[in-house]
Amino acid sequence: MRGVLAVVPSATLLGLDGRFIRVEVDVAPGLPGFTIVGLADTALQEARERVRGAIRNAGFTFPPRRITINLAPADLRKGGASLDLAMALGILLGSEQVRAGSLPVAFLGELSLGGDVRRVPGVVPMVAALTAGIARVVVGTAVVEEARLAGGPAIVGVGTLAEAAEAVRGRRPRRNPVAMPRVTMGEGEVAAGPAIALAEAAVPDLAEVRGQHGARRALEIALAGGHGLLLTGPPGVGKTLLARTIPGLLPPLDDRSALAATIIASAAGEGPIRELRRRAPFRAPHHTISYAAMVGGGPNLTPGEITRADQGVLFLDELAEFDRDVLESLRQPLEEGRVVIARAGRVTTFPARFQLIAAMNPCPCGYAGSLPESTCRCNAPAIERYARRVSGPLRDRIDLWVPMPRVSSASLVAVGEPEGSVEVAARIAVARAVALARPAGVLNARLRGRALRHACRLSGAAAHRLIGLAEAEAASGRGTERLLRVARTIADLGDRDAVETEDLDEAAWFRSAEARSAGALAS
Repeated sequence: MRGVLAVVPSATLLGLDGRFIRVEVDVAPGLPGFTIVGLADTALQEARERVRGAIRNAGFTFPPRRITINLAPADLRKGGASLDLAMALGILLGSEQVRAGSLPVAFLGELSLGGDVRRVPGVVPMVAALTAGIARVVVGTAVVEEARLAGGPAIVGVGTLAEAAEAVRGRRPRRNPVAMPRVTMGEGEVAAGPAIALAEAAVPDLAEVRGQHGARRALEIALAGGHGLLLTGPPGVGKTLLARTIPGLLPPLDDRSALAATIIASAAGEGPIRELRRRAPFRAPHHTISYAAMVGGGPNLTPGEITRADQGVLFLDELAEFDRDVLESLRQPLEEGRVVIARAGRVTTFPARFQLIAAMNPCPCGYAGSLPESTCRCNAPAIERYARRVSGPLRDRIDLWVPMPRVSSASLVAVGEPEGSVEVAARIAVARAVALARPAGVLNARLRGRALRHACRLSGAAAHRLIGLAEAEAASGRGTERLLRVARTIADLGDRDAVETEDLDEAAWFRSAEARSAGALAS
């Protein structure tokens, strides 16, 4: 009895990148055993039981031989269950229960004990890593459309290990199965039903936010230029409602940004993904989120919330309630648009070009500065401690600070609708297009140094006004540049080529100490 070596192409996910893996399966005579080598994590070591059960329940025979599987390259850590299908087929090839066809075929998928092929996260980057020399990639039926977004090899969908064996032989599956979710009917009873597409949560229209003229204006400026925004005010004034209108105000992503957002969504396991993500991401994690969940990391270096918000908005409600370490982790990504994670000899860089929108109460009870004054039960030291939960360096990275006072009952029931999302979104799209058409090719919030000065083209009077405003606020160099960036966005919304003094004055209001403590804006 001779041994047989089978080699099956596959891939695994490391961060946001797919890595090509050669699954080498040696089926040799000797005492029965099943060994996996090649820096496999716990999920891969447990694949032995999944593969054994899947082979047996798919109508094949698990060979009573000494089976050794090497995952090459050996010095690369592998994680997840994407190699299950390749390992099972390698065993079937090595035991000569299946014979390979002439075309090189790669396999991606997790196996159930019953032999079903399940979806795995990160299909798009993994398929992209398999383009060299691979004619076809076999995946589960649930991720066929997602896999095709990567381009390159032909994609074949299979529902079971038996159908995957047909693909090894170079044949198409006998049927083209449609992904059907397994619906639990009762204890131990499972039935298949049609796939149900869950509609996205409804996005409120900006017209639902009544009053709050200053906050509405600040949100328009922030989204037009990609600036950071902090909304402060007592509970119930509309901070969260205003932020929830953001997905309806942002323009669709272009092809490049949509592909980047889709790759991140695929690696994070969001699904089902059937087309490029054209809507800008809007992430709103709870204030109890951990440092690792916000920044990213873990055994398989999975992306965190700041990466999943790349190309879009990260909304932090109840900002002061987040752990201080979590908030401080945002400082570098806000400046550089990326985050570097180092784990046990592995260094991964994740994109983090997100826009920070936050909301918080003015004090622990939430009613400091409200009318009547007796509503607040917090003393001055308590209010000061609460404010200090957001550090000075993080505050300096937020461009616009907007107080949101209580809205009068008359404003809530007034006749007539305020301006809605469609009109405001159109102005935001035009302002963004103007900014991106400049030589720097970035939103105003990303302008630096010479590019910022060239974009603003200050007159003598405007330059003198900028100096006066910066000195009055004792602004840092970064704060002065942020003031100028906001003014550039205000000028873009006003269709002005150069930044004027009134643009600087409005930008300074949103960063002034008076604005942060004021109770209301003049309509």
